[in-house]
Amino acid sequence: MWNPRIQHDSKLKYLGIVDAIESDIKNRLVRPGDKLPAQRAIAELLQIDLTTVTRALNEATKRGLVETLRGSGSFIAQTAFSLYNISSLIEGKNIDLSMNNPPHPSLINLQDEIVKGLTEIQKKGHSFDHLNYQETAGNPADREAGAMWLTQRIPDITSDKVLISSGAHSALFSILSYLKQTHHVIAAPALTYPGLRAIADHLGFGIVSITMDEQGIIPESFEQCCQNQQLDILYLIPNIDNPTTATIPITRRQQLVEIAEKYDVIIIEDDPYSPFQDDLLTSLYSLASQRTWHIATLSKCVSPALRVAYIVAPDLEQALSLTEKMRISNLMAPPLMTLLASHWIFNGMLQQITHAIKSENRLRHDIATAIFNKTLLTSSAVGPHIWLALPANWRALEFAEHAHRSGISIVPSSAFVTGSNNTQAVRISLGGTIDRQSLTDAFNVLARLIQRKTIRSKAIV
Repeated sequence: MWNPRIQHDSKLKYLGIVDAIESDIKNRLVRPGDKLPAQRAIAELLQIDLTTVTRALNEATKRGLVETLRGSGSFIAQTAFSLYNISSLIEGKNIDLSMNNPPHPSLINLQDEIVKGLTEIQKKGHSFDHLNYQETAGNPADREAGAMWLTQRIPDITSDKVLISSGAHSALFSILSYLKQTHHVIAAPALTYPGLRAIADHLGFGIVSITMDEQGIIPESFEQCCQNQQLDILYLIPNIDNPTTATIPITRRQQLVEIAEKYDVIIIEDDPYSPFQDDLLTSLYSLASQRTWHIATLSKCVSPALRVAYIVAPDLEQALSLTEKMRISNLMAPPLMTLLASHWIFNGMLQQITHAIKSENRLRHDIATAIFNKTLLTSSAVGPHIWLALPANWRALEFAEHAHRSGISIVPSSAFVTGSNNTQAVRISLGGTIDRQSLTDAFNVLARLIQRKTIRSKAIV
């Protein structure tokens, strides 16, 4: 029988009981099937309220540490040992698979390339201009480099429409701040980038949730929303969507653009992942440049440390107007990092880095498909994250909490919702670990965890 105790470094008394049970399981001080004393006996032994014991055992049950048989009492669960056997693989390592960082590619040492690139810039005798304050829109030479990089997705682009921002999040904030003067409602996918919700709430935008399927938002749903109310802006990640990994096919893109034109809706095309795609689809900007704002960041295809993103405005006049808003919120993009990005664009290194990260994404994707149930998995073979649906016995938030206790951070679907949505899934990023073996170990823990049957209960106090 388990010897009741409280782990005194826990934040709350009832959690001290749960943590003590968990610790004793990890240290093999109890065995599967060992019985726990009756709740009243535990309360008397520890000199605490009965309600505290009830709350503790309910929490231990939720964690899969304890199981209760009606009329027989509570026992140490067999499933707890299965979890900790596999969790020992990552013991001492907290693995963050919640942030969509690009993985460190095995083909290129990015740190060495940064040092090498800055050394090459210094040897070329660049002026000290990039050590001074820059124009808010960006140095003209850097804007030219940005236009050059963007021509693959937006042919015939000119640098006078290109602005440089300190990352995609900052770009989105600036664009919405500018549009807020005359526009007030954003249409967005039912599941989308959480930063949009945060910015919209801060600026006072309303958000209308558009129904999705495996190919992104559904045109008929978008048009129905346009008919039912005034929609001003449509926000989309059309390539390797965050979080669902969907890529909107060209026919659907054309339909969405036609609807946007019919109801005079502005489009914001957030496009961080298209550099990974083997076959580029026509951008929304190319289909409707007069009403589309395009955002392209280097954070996902190179490194978030660069803090460089490019904005393509619908026309020169709006580019100049946006510059005024950018000057207020973000004086300029980091000049030295922007210069390095331009240097890499001109000498071809940026494309090499992107290709190396894409190859690493593909290798890590293969690990995921080998471990997870394919019927639950949605992914792009070259994307930086996967979307894992959960069985009916799991809720996303609970699954993420259990994963966190095992040392793995992932993001539940609730973080991405824009309206009422009951999707139970998690986004798992592929770039959170330097080595593939750690990623494999983490995936094995999650795959084992997903097979457990949870018992949800609330303490009655």
